[in-house]
Amino acid sequence: MPKKEQKSRQDTFWKNTDTANAEYFQKIVDGTHHAYELREEEDINLDYKRRRRACWRVYSKKTGKPADSLRSTNTYRLAAVWAALTVGEDGYFAESRRLRLLADLPTIRTKRGDHTRHRCPNGWCCRPCHLQIGYRTTNEVDKHFHYFLRECGPIVAKRFMDEFASLCKEQRVWGFYPPE
Repeated sequence: MPKKEQKSRQDTFWKNTDTANAEYFQKIVDGTHHAYELREEEDINLDYKRRRRACWRVYSKKTGKPADSLRSTNTYRLAAVWAALTVGEDGYFAESRRLRLLADLPTIRTKRGDHTRHRCPNGWCCRPCHLQIGYRTTNEVDKHFHYFLRECGPIVAKRFMDEFASLCKEQRVWGFYPPE
C-alpha cells in the first residue's frame, strides 16, 4: 500500500506574506472578519505613571470564547505585523515607531528569533502598544515583574509599583495596580 502523502497547511502565519497577515488582522480590527472579533477588555492595568491601559483580545464570533491563536501563531504576532504595515491616517503608531517595528519584523517571523514581549501582564493581549520586540532573556525578566504586579494580589502589586516604579519604567512593563 503506497504511503499517504501529508498535506501541507497553507493557511498559517508562516505560509502567508506579511501583507496578507496584516490584511487578515485588519478585518478583525474593522469588525468585518467572518469568524473573529476584537474586544477591548475590561481588564484595565495601570502603568508606572498610573495611566489606564486596556488590553485587546480576539474572540470567536461563533463560540464567544477567546481565540488566542490564529493562523497557527499567537494573535499578538499578527497584531505586530498589522501595526508595522498600517500606514497613513489608518496607522496605529507614529511613523518613527512603525518603522522601528517594521525593521524588527523579520526577527519575529522565525521561531528562534526575538520575542514579542508584553508590556502588560496578559500573554494573550494583542494591542500593539502593549507589545515590543526583544530578546528571550528580557522577556523572562518581564515575567518576573509581571509576577509581582499581577499574581501576588493587589497589596503586593501596589507596594511593588510604589517601590519600583522607576524599574518598571526602565523595563517598560506594567501590571495591575489597585485604584486608591
